[in-house]
Amino acid sequence: MVILFVGCGKEEEEKLKICVNAAGQAGIDCLVSTWQEMEGGSEVEFIIIPTDKNEAEMKISELRTELMAGEGPDIFLLECEQPAQEEVRDGLFVDLEKTMETGLFLPLDEYIENAKHMDTSGWNQTVLDAGKTEEGQVVLPLYYCLPAYVFESSDLSGQEVPNSWEELMASENPVLKNAVKGQTFSYFTYSFGDLADYQAGTLTFSEEELKSYVEEFLAFEIAVNEQEDMQNLPEPIVGGWISEDFFYGGMGKAVEDQQTYVSIPNREGSVTAMVTMFAALNKNTTKAEEAFALLDFLLSDEVTSGRGFEGYGGTFDLHPDTSVNITVNQKAFQERYCKNDKAKTAFETLNDRIECVRFYSALDRDLYNLRDDVRIMSYKSEDTSYIGDLVKTTYETMQMRLAE
Repeated sequence: MVILFVGCGKEEEEKLKICVNAAGQAGIDCLVSTWQEMEGGSEVEFIIIPTDKNEAEMKISELRTELMAGEGPDIFLLECEQPAQEEVRDGLFVDLEKTMETGLFLPLDEYIENAKHMDTSGWNQTVLDAGKTEEGQVVLPLYYCLPAYVFESSDLSGQEVPNSWEELMASENPVLKNAVKGQTFSYFTYSFGDLADYQAGTLTFSEEELKSYVEEFLAFEIAVNEQEDMQNLPEPIVGGWISEDFFYGGMGKAVEDQQTYVSIPNREGSVTAMVTMFAALNKNTTKAEEAFALLDFLLSDEVTSGRGFEGYGGTFDLHPDTSVNITVNQKAFQERYCKNDKAKTAFETLNDRIECVRFYSALDRDLYNLRDDVRIMSYKSEDTSYIGDLVKTTYETMQMRLAE
């Protein structure tokens, strides 16, 4: 009996452990089964982070203890909690960019060079580079959010397209202001480039600058709300978060129009993209080859494009919500959703402006909480003296996070 018990324990330990969010497990489970059938992949054990907040906190605490002991899952395939969600909780990695610098993740460069299925040459290289440290490619960004709009050019005739956040906030264009009026609260953190220098442990902006940013944002919202005759203003062809429907639906119905593309810019004159899902391997894994073989399959063009492998069933998106997210695999996305030349041009134009890429972190959540507190106070009082105190508290909290 003892011999049988030890043998069973050993077999269990040899399973490939993959850490996923509960919402995304079903699609990944089906793909893992296909991988096992096609390529003889090993048995997989899912380490699931539950949807329930309290249960998730318990599981995350358990996983962090394992990681500190040099153990834990072999593969991480996780979502980043998006900053605009109403009930946001901490993920396993509160600040992934900071974690990347600790050496927790296995460098993947040699594995990628010898990949059987995955071809990162067709990926958005700017977004992909966000997963690099001095050790190399330690994280693979998989999906990201990017806000943008497409207008009929005649609707913006004579108007300058804003190339920076300051220009957007100062815009007198009623069509543009009407389009973004309901979303500026979601775009606030996109107005920043990098939030921190993680090696120096400092924020990239001062407390005084943050205060001026908040005042600027609040003034824009007040001006938009006071704008008159907004009902008769032309609407964009499509707008909001770049997604499959942005191109396949919205752009697919406007192939004859002359179009103007408007990204939501940051203060540095480019565009910030926010990673919403990533993959990485535990540096302490004893099954690196097998772990990457599974990632290689999951991130193939066949899976990401949705066309699947010949002789096998349909595939599934790894991200449970592709209505506001776009895959880093540009080649596969265009193949799947950009069905006309206008859509392809819009896709390339909007994505080419990306120069800054961030993984959503607790720092972003601090900024969103600040934004919400300011908006709530603005409804109660026209006196804006409260802004200084709110900014001071937020800034000190963000500094403390970097020092942890």
